Amino acid sequence: MKSVGLRFTVAASLLGVFTALGAGRAETAAKVVAATPELAEITKQVGGARVSVYTVARPDEDYHRMEARPSQVIQVTRAKLVVRVGMDLDMWMDALLDAAGNRSVNRGGRGYVDASVKIRKLEVPKGRVTGASGDIHVYGNPHYWLDPLNAKIIAGEVLAGLTRVAPGDATHFRKNHDRFCQQVDRRMRGWKAALAPHRGKQVVVYHKEWIYFLRQFGLREADALEPKPGIPPSAGHIAQVIKKMKSEKIGAIIVPTIYPLRFPKVVSNATGAKIAVVPYSVGSLKTKNYFDYMDLIVKRFKEVLA
Repeated sequence: MKSVGLRFTVAASLLGVFTALGAGRAETAAKVVAATPELAEITKQVGGARVSVYTVARPDEDYHRMEARPSQVIQVTRAKLVVRVGMDLDMWMDALLDAAGNRSVNRGGRGYVDASVKIRKLEVPKGRVTGASGDIHVYGNPHYWLDPLNAKIIAGEVLAGLTRVAPGDATHFRKNHDRFCQQVDRRMRGWKAALAPHRGKQVVVYHKEWIYFLRQFGLREADALEPKPGIPPSAGHIAQVIKKMKSEKIGAIIVPTIYPLRFPKVVSNATGAKIAVVPYSVGSLKTKNYFDYMDLIVKRFKEVLA
């Protein structure tokens, strides 16, 4: 994980801009800052017209490699609620929170939401984690939103946060939350049915981010093109992956949109495996919301597993 290391020397001037923009102006919607497009879209589903959501990470911006930008401080300064991934994936959010000086959305504040709190964490490392381990997350794999049932847990955390900061709209938020969860359940039946014929099959992934999705849908990760998380593929490791795929007749490679296709194509040419290019985030490949995002992921998995 790259160190954020921000030092905002222009904090005072940013606050001056904030004041000039009209800090005291009455707002009809609660301002929310979400760390990623996935959290932003779930927040919009729960908040509806009563929230205005700003997303820090852009679609297809690698969440592991991001650096917070001074221009984003003003957004956190004005926010009533901050929703973050947690599990040390979005450590760049700490720089924004520290620079903004908005106590209500900092850790312990009523406007602070760590969406991972109630998630059952997978792939929690058991040994000592060092720099040689690659991008290993000490609290477990943080890509929990890829399990649609975890989206309901995220929505619950967002509901609690919005209710704290805008109690007058609690009923509105609750209705939206319940509607979103019901839609997840309906869609889940279709997603499960689409992948049910492929239960037990193995896939090769680019980066180790799929454990929550794979476990939910009964699939297995055979290997990753990265020898260690965040470490670019090497020729030696790719040769090992090719050997394993041939031996175990693995025919699917999963590649999110932020990763290059050079190495997947080498493996595909050597093994005959199909490549599924899947959206890295909501907004990738023209997806508009969380349901579009999951629909396309399930579709692409189904195509390469057939």
